[in-house]
Amino acid sequence: MQSRQVPRVPERIPNPEFHLMATDPEQAIEHLEKLAGELEARRFAVRVHALPGLTPHLNVINVAAPVLTEKVFAAPGSDGIWAFHFPWPQLIAPVHDVSVAADRIERVLAEVDR
Repeated sequence: MQSRQVPRVPERIPNPEFHLMATDPEQAIEHLEKLAGELEARRFAVRVHALPGLTPHLNVINVAAPVLTEKVFAAPGSDGIWAFHFPWPQLIAPVHDVSVAADRIERVLAEVDR
């Protein structure tokens, strides 16, 4: 019997603009809580996770389709400007644009006909 070779998964190329570990967890939590308020107003379930030793993040769930869920992080870029990011890492919006960030998250987690 011939053995099958498993295709190699390419390594992820890190985004140099994204620093997952927030230098100031309290500031990250503050930004995430503002975003949480905006997303709650749009009928999403949200919860800020801030456990000691772990990077704070916001868990966002579309209550109309609970399988649609995502984590959101707040962290400074290499330029020092704070922004919201998806974990893969993809920039969502600067933290001062909470409404724009909520719009983009809503698009990513939208069920059909939303």
